[in-house]
Amino acid sequence: MIQTRLALERTLLAWVRTAAASIGFGFTIFHFYELLNTMPGVKLPWHPGASRLLGVSLVGIGTLALVLALAQYLLMIRALGGSAALGVTGVPRFHPGLIVAIVLTAVGAITFWVLLARLPT
Repeated sequence: MIQTRLALERTLLAWVRTAAASIGFGFTIFHFYELLNTMPGVKLPWHPGASRLLGVSLVGIGTLALVLALAQYLLMIRALGGSAALGVTGVPRFHPGLIVAIVLTAVGAITFWVLLARLPT
């Protein structure tokens, strides 16, 4: 039964990696094209706000994916009944993957709102 719990942890960490990559990539796209727009003599062939909108969208999608992954993880832990239902005694209640996922969700949400506020109107 411990294999089920470890598989659940691996799945959460895979979602954390995917969300971190999406949030980081979106943040990079947003700031790269914002920097290009401020450089004199650089004319972009498309709408200047399109790349920034793509960056904000990637940050939002990564954060939303992480929220859904956290919800799935917590529901599955509850369905499994925690450590006691697995017949495992002495299993620590410390979940580093869960802590990282919660912190990354907060960072993603803050990043999303800051970038959204910086979009041109």
